[in-house]
Amino acid sequence: MRPLLLLAALLLACLPVRGQGDGPTLRIVFGGDIMGHGPQINAARQADGSYDYEPSFRYVRDYIQGADLAIANLEVTLAGPPYTGYPQFSSPTALAAAARDAGFDILTTANNHCMDRGRAGLERTLRALDTLGIPHLGTYADTLSRMDHHPLMVDRCGIRLALLCYTYGTNGIEVRPPNVVNLIDTVLMLRDLQAARERGADYTVVLIHWGIEYQLAANREQQELAAWLLAHGADAIIGGHPHVVQNFTVDARPDNGRYPEPVVYSMGNFVSNQRDEHCDGGIMVELELERRGDSVSAVRMGYLPYWVHRGSVDGRYHYYVVPSTDAVEHPDLYQIEPELLPALRRFSDNTRRRLAPCTADPAAECPIGEVRYYHAMQVVR
Repeated sequence: MRPLLLLAALLLACLPVRGQGDGPTLRIVFGGDIMGHGPQINAARQADGSYDYEPSFRYVRDYIQGADLAIANLEVTLAGPPYTGYPQFSSPTALAAAARDAGFDILTTANNHCMDRGRAGLERTLRALDTLGIPHLGTYADTLSRMDHHPLMVDRCGIRLALLCYTYGTNGIEVRPPNVVNLIDTVLMLRDLQAARERGADYTVVLIHWGIEYQLAANREQQELAAWLLAHGADAIIGGHPHVVQNFTVDARPDNGRYPEPVVYSMGNFVSNQRDEHCDGGIMVELELERRGDSVSAVRMGYLPYWVHRGSVDGRYHYYVVPSTDAVEHPDLYQIEPELLPALRRFSDNTRRRLAPCTADPAAECPIGEVRYYHAMQVVR
């Protein structure tokens, strides 16, 4: 029988400053960068020429599907054959289909690789996602489409959510009209944040591609932009691009008259062929929102660290995202080869150590609560 995961995670319990409300809640899970390097394409190719990416999501599928809403960054184009990895990505549409089937409801497309195959690649990617029934944001065929779909408004669990998405650039490839790629621009962002309020958003999340690759901490530019976004109407900021897990904060400014504002600078890769230290895994971030009267606020935040197992499971070679803490304790259940265990343990230890300031000193990074770690993962055959 295929293993079934019943997943809980590392939870950051952000204790509200007011009494616990009894309104509706919305649990959102955010995933990092879904990459498509050449070896991943080769591993997914079947004998009949089709592509199967289901194994990549198998061990975290139940966790993703357990959310009310799940969002990840698609950092490839779906531009058709020839399928290629770095430096100009084009993956089979089956990759996005597998992400959808695993539980991701929305994919962001504004990142530095969105123009890898030019206008044709950008537009084919959008058509492919539409055909698959996957809502998306960040890149658009034309300005009219952007006006209609950005901010992306999502109504779930009695909460109206606004999603905004931007990237720092497109690797120097020019974006020509009528195509639109949301670039980081405070004038544009201010207009979008105002539009979110006008469209009745209860809570606004900015999904952003920024920072410097492989740096383990956010730089000053990220910090300053995050502060600006929070000051101008963003409620939470979820970042990617550096391909490593960066620090996060839970800002509880005393003058904002509101609940805390989470900032996750980088979740790292979701799945990729990158095997260097810190690049071979990432975190999924969990955010629970709650309505309290006329306002909606974050009442709980958490993260699930995961590692990418590049190896054979049940005789099939593939890339498997596995919950790293559980895999360290039960490597046999994930069929992880003994020679790969040091890399798994290294990632798990590094990630927990670098995100530990909240545990050691809640006032330092989590001024409104404490970090509680509990282990409730089971693998049932």
